[in-house]
Amino acid sequence: MSKKRRKAEIKVLPLPDAFLSEMAACPVCGQDAQAIGRRAMQIVFRCERCRIVFKRAHSSPLGL
Repeated sequence: MSKKRRKAEIKVLPLPDAFLSEMAACPVCGQDAQAIGRRAMQIVFRCERCRIVFKRAHSSPLGL
């Protein structure tokens, strides 16, 4: 019997309002995902369809 894994909770910092409209393609399903916050200097996205959280690998640094 396999063990049930807990979901890893990724803590993200607030994102400036100017970047909240950013979108990125989900690496699993290809659908647009909305920005939810930032991790260090990269924007973090969540896909509503797959429920995964990911960072855009080629994003430019935030101009904070």
